[in-house]
Amino acid sequence: MKLAGHQPNYIPWPGYFVKMAQCDIFFILNTAQFQTGSSLDNRNLIKTCQGTQMLTVPVKRKGMGLQRFNEVTVIPGFKRNHLMALKVNYTKAPHFKEVFPMMEQVLQDTGYLIDTNLAFIKLVHDLLGLKTKLVFLSDLPQFAELRKNELIAAICRHFSADSYLSGIGGRAYIEPEIFEKQGIKLEYLEYEPVVYPQLWGNFIPNLSIVDMLFNCGAEGTRKLLLKEVQV
Repeated sequence: MKLAGHQPNYIPWPGYFVKMAQCDIFFILNTAQFQTGSSLDNRNLIKTCQGTQMLTVPVKRKGMGLQRFNEVTVIPGFKRNHLMALKVNYTKAPHFKEVFPMMEQVLQDTGYLIDTNLAFIKLVHDLLGLKTKLVFLSDLPQFAELRKNELIAAICRHFSADSYLSGIGGRAYIEPEIFEKQGIKLEYLEYEPVVYPQLWGNFIPNLSIVDMLFNCGAEGTRKLLLKEVQV
């Protein structure tokens, strides 16, 4: 049993879903602290004729203090702007007519950021035909106060997982000894960006997976990302 997890990023990059595909259970940190600054909790990159463009969901922060992810509310109006950006930059993409209606459905212009993020993540999970079970930190309140390494180890024990798959960034905070004591094998995601046909000149890696979906379609994206993964 292999377990992995991540924050519920906004329209995540392809590696997010490769990580998801390589485990049996993927836990989503929907009650973790919302990150500001350089995080991708409420933003991600698409490609334009002038390079990359960051699509950012505006959220309410003034006077809110520290917020958990599932407490963050959006500022209405972003949906129209994001859909327009997608339409302008991908209308000539081979699979625009397949993908754009899905984006119209999952983007939510009011309410909580978590709703839009999870709607998109679940959409891609299903489009890729993943069998990975999605679980949520909010369903495990007994672990709410644990530190990051202890939290991950506790969730592994809870689901009887004997292996934990971390992203490359995990090397900065993972404490291997905690996992060794629990008999949990530590692995790190090995993902090289897959080159695929893009609009607008030379290939740019690590964009939101929407770029791959528009250019390759759901079936093409599945073949590109999961060619070495049993699902």
